[in-house]
Amino acid sequence: MIDKIILSAVLGTVGFNGLFPDTPQPLTPWQLQVQAKEKSISEMCDRKPKSKAAKDLCRRWRKQNA
Repeated sequence: MIDKIILSAVLGTVGFNGLFPDTPQPLTPWQLQVQAKEKSISEMCDRKPKSKAAKDLCRRWRKQNA
């Protein structure tokens, strides 16, 4: 009898956590800045005409993200 109570408590806890998952936290200003910088570099690397400095930057950026 006690094993059924323990099992139901465990399954109830797991089920409750499944119904109410953790809400994602909003991004911090630092995370937003990093995300914007990566997007800017990505857009710059997608453009065709590039200078030598831009090619080097894109190569390092791809190497870092790989």
